[in-house]
Amino acid sequence: MSIQIRNYTNETGYSDDYKKICDFLIHINRDKVIAPNCLWARWVWQFGPHMSMTQSHIGIVEDDGKIVGLVSYDHGLGDAYFCIDTDYDYFKPQLLDYAINNLSLNGKISIALPDGDLAYQQAAIQKGLIPTSEKFSTARIDINNNDYILPDGYKIMSFADSSFDVDKYYDAIWRGFDNKRARNEVELESVKNRTGFDAPYLDLDLRILVVAPNGDYAAHCGMWCIPGSGYAYVEPVFTLPEYRKMGLGKAAVLEGVTRCGKLGAKQAYVLSSQQFYYNIGFYPILNETWWVFQD
Repeated sequence: MSIQIRNYTNETGYSDDYKKICDFLIHINRDKVIAPNCLWARWVWQFGPHMSMTQSHIGIVEDDGKIVGLVSYDHGLGDAYFCIDTDYDYFKPQLLDYAINNLSLNGKISIALPDGDLAYQQAAIQKGLIPTSEKFSTARIDINNNDYILPDGYKIMSFADSSFDVDKYYDAIWRGFDNKRARNEVELESVKNRTGFDAPYLDLDLRILVVAPNGDYAAHCGMWCIPGSGYAYVEPVFTLPEYRKMGLGKAAVLEGVTRCGKLGAKQAYVLSSQQFYYNIGFYPILNETWWVFQD
């Protein structure tokens, strides 16, 4: 074997490296979801057209040119998470080294390590990292009769509907995540270019909207599912501030879950520990702890 970690390409958008990583993440979870925190859809949602100048810091683990692992950040430089083929568990210490040397910001880094993974944890301790009280969780829902009730006058539609208004959606997602500042030039350019609507495996019928009687896109749930894969991924979910506490977010998510079930999915996953998800049927299956260097 000739295993090494190399830098991700400088090429933005849906590059060869981008597609190869997506294929790797699909492959390792194909027969059984062994890395629910590293599903292909997390990669697709986070990156692609959204890549930045820091993308070349991401690490690709290869064995004779075949991708077997990934060292990436979540929000940007200064944090890290890993995904590795189980046949290469022995290589976990090297993933830590790569993250420390390439993904740190101003000399600091937070690394998400699965609770109970002794290979990662013991290697982290040896390198001087310590666990914090901060957690990063993955939750799952079983797809089976996931019912919901909409208030009178509200209806479900998807991006595939002929009446879908993309500009109204961009305005809704901006407000739905409580953004109060004006968009900068990069964000405005993203709206203009319809960034993300050409993402791999994007199914417009799985992008669910709850429409208010006045036409507002009151709530939204994005679902990602490859037909026959057995699982789905939830991202993003929002409800406009004036429509919260009405069950609209629940309706959007469970409608998306149901549609994925019709494509063969048995479970849906979300990277969250919010009570909202637990209240509608999700339950935690994986907890990761953020590890840092002691000050």
